[in-house]
Amino acid sequence: MHRTTPTLHFLNLAMEPQRRAECRDAARTDAVFGKMTAKARQETGTVDMELTDEDAAILDSLRFLLRCWADTPGLSGVGWRSAKDMVAARIANLLTVRRVQAEHPHIRDLPVERPIFVLGLPRTATTLTQHIIAGSESARSPYLWEMYYLGLEPTAEERARRIKQTQRRLDMTLLLSKSWSSIHPTNAEWPEEDYWLKFHAVFHCTVAPLAGYLDWYQGAYDRDTDFRFIRDSLQVLQAGRPHRRWVLKHPGNIFNLDSILRVFPDAQIVLTHRDPNTVMSSLCSMVENLHRIHLKRRAVDREAIGRTWLRLLSEGIERSRKVRTDSGSPQSFVDVKYHLLTGSPHTYVPELFERLGLPWGPVDLARLDEQLTRTGQGAGRDGVRRHEHSLAAYGLSADDVDRAFGADYMRMARN
Repeated sequence: MHRTTPTLHFLNLAMEPQRRAECRDAARTDAVFGKMTAKARQETGTVDMELTDEDAAILDSLRFLLRCWADTPGLSGVGWRSAKDMVAARIANLLTVRRVQAEHPHIRDLPVERPIFVLGLPRTATTLTQHIIAGSESARSPYLWEMYYLGLEPTAEERARRIKQTQRRLDMTLLLSKSWSSIHPTNAEWPEEDYWLKFHAVFHCTVAPLAGYLDWYQGAYDRDTDFRFIRDSLQVLQAGRPHRRWVLKHPGNIFNLDSILRVFPDAQIVLTHRDPNTVMSSLCSMVENLHRIHLKRRAVDREAIGRTWLRLLSEGIERSRKVRTDSGSPQSFVDVKYHLLTGSPHTYVPELFERLGLPWGPVDLARLDEQLTRTGQGAGRDGVRRHEHSLAAYGLSADDVDRAFGADYMRMARN
């Protein structure tokens, strides 16, 4: 069941006039973008900073993203507000990182050694895998609040303020959707997806079916750009702090494995696998929830969600498998089967740590037990979920999924 709240209805009514005014044409949308950029320049202290050609191109690409949002049929007032917040956060992160690099040039030389990237289809325990690995004393993931507010180590007071501000953003989603807490529970102080460090991603379209965006992203955009910025961001986050191996996670990285390996040639890749039939119905349920928050009610098309995401995810898996084969470095890849991770974790996880070159001891065992307890309670990990979903609701059948992903991958994912 996908339940929005009365708050969403009232906010949409209140925000609709502004959406109409600012989305009326490209010139008005560009003016909104210009004001956002000027505000970010002021707040980050970069008014007089000259941008490189690459950074100017990044800003132009974010202008394009905002136009795609504005042109999306059925976009709601809340959806437009969310679009502006998304784009503004990425402008601020870009400018903040560039200011820190300018003030502390040595940060650009800090090594980001052997990062671990967890990727796979959505809903395949990527979150659980990331949290377990990041629990090691030798590794860590960026927290959500850190990715919202990139920068050097803040004071205790500033840290508390940033965490509080981030949590407010999350709590707002819960005011709009009664279902979201069971679909993707999260917390400002938990590790989160590297999605929040990217300017662009296929998964922007989980939020709304952005007009013209996918064709541009898949055909014209240099996706290495995002991973160079992730590297720059990690250098900033580790400056002056203990260096541990970074653990990054995002299911959308199945589309970007080649970029990861170019920017981080010593990366280790953890690929999670689960029966795509379960994956597809769960992912479509999540997308539907996001569309109901950001689109007008009649604009939510369940069957379009099913068709679009079955095509995208099956293509993404095929792309990642080809990149893996062509990489010539099989030792860089570790496969994690959902049923083994969740069914035999005390056997499976120590073996995973060994393959990743991470130590394993009593403290790690205790942390694993804590993670599994939280999973069983539904406290924000992939695994036990309390929302219902079915393929048929999205115009799909098991045969459709089998054909799209192919017999080879279906066998591997199920066994």
